[in-house]
Amino acid sequence: MCPASPRRSRRLLTALALTAALVLAACGGDDSTTAASGDASLRVATSIAPFEDLVSQVAGDRAEVSSIVPAGVDGHTYEPTPGDVRILTEVDLLILPDVELNPVVSSLAFDNLPEDAEVVDLNAQVVPEDEVIFADSHSHGDGPSHGHQRNVHTWTNLPYAKQMVGEIVTALSDADPDGADVYEANGEELLAEMDQLMSATQQALATVPDENRTLVVYHDSWSYFGRFYGFDVQGALQAVNFAEPSAAELRTMVQQVQAAGVPAFFGSEVFPTSVLEQVASESGVDYVGNLSDDKLPGEAGDPNHSYIGMMTENVRLIVDGLGGDASALDDVDAA
Repeated sequence: MCPASPRRSRRLLTALALTAALVLAACGGDDSTTAASGDASLRVATSIAPFEDLVSQVAGDRAEVSSIVPAGVDGHTYEPTPGDVRILTEVDLLILPDVELNPVVSSLAFDNLPEDAEVVDLNAQVVPEDEVIFADSHSHGDGPSHGHQRNVHTWTNLPYAKQMVGEIVTALSDADPDGADVYEANGEELLAEMDQLMSATQQALATVPDENRTLVVYHDSWSYFGRFYGFDVQGALQAVNFAEPSAAELRTMVQQVQAAGVPAFFGSEVFPTSVLEQVASESGVDYVGNLSDDKLPGEAGDPNHSYIGMMTENVRLIVDGLGGDASALDDVDAA
């Protein structure tokens, strides 16, 4: 991996407000619950459940952490509520995985954040420009390849996620210097757990046969994951505007799944399962429908209801679906 790009300014409000494409919430959501004790003085908002979990684990009981998009709601189409406005008007710190995901929620955020609120864009801090993946990469003549539709789903790449934890530690420490030692200790503990997950993930994915190392996915959340672990990622099958596929698009999906020559293709429960089940039926390829980049497994309070729990389940589904042995994941502590 290349080193992270230099730290950029955390005071992004002015620039972001001028850019119509900038957004706050990511792909779906989970618990919009407070993750800290009632006497916490630092108020932090983030956009989706995995980052609510990561921020909460670093913050401990020194911050009140909230997610804007509520449980079980698709963040791509989410319409904000008055309660979301209240959260945003009271926060000291807004930590985003990326700012280019949901324009409606983005507009809400930048219209309602307090003047002195800090904004942290984790992808801008962590992902170097030359490592960005574009959905529409192309070149003009003999010129270098470039793209216009940036894939922002970087947090399924575990090394990026680890760097994001470091940025979260820094952001919380900057906002609450008295708690810096707590944030640093909590961050180190979380990173140790993520190292365990990385080791188990590498062992499990290595068992997938070479001929099956292709990920055919419905949603475009796995490109960074696939690049790091040596998988060819094909997709996304999903329409850009999240509409139901047409008959012609459905035929294309069937052809793409068959052409990949793998035993399974992958979707997510927040997208139209009936369509993908039809693709499975017509293609003769198994459909695995539970991959998630934003919804934590189980319910709040369950041991696996965490970013680590989510990624452990994702890797297990991929390995099992593509004919590998996922037993290396058995010892990962998702709690």
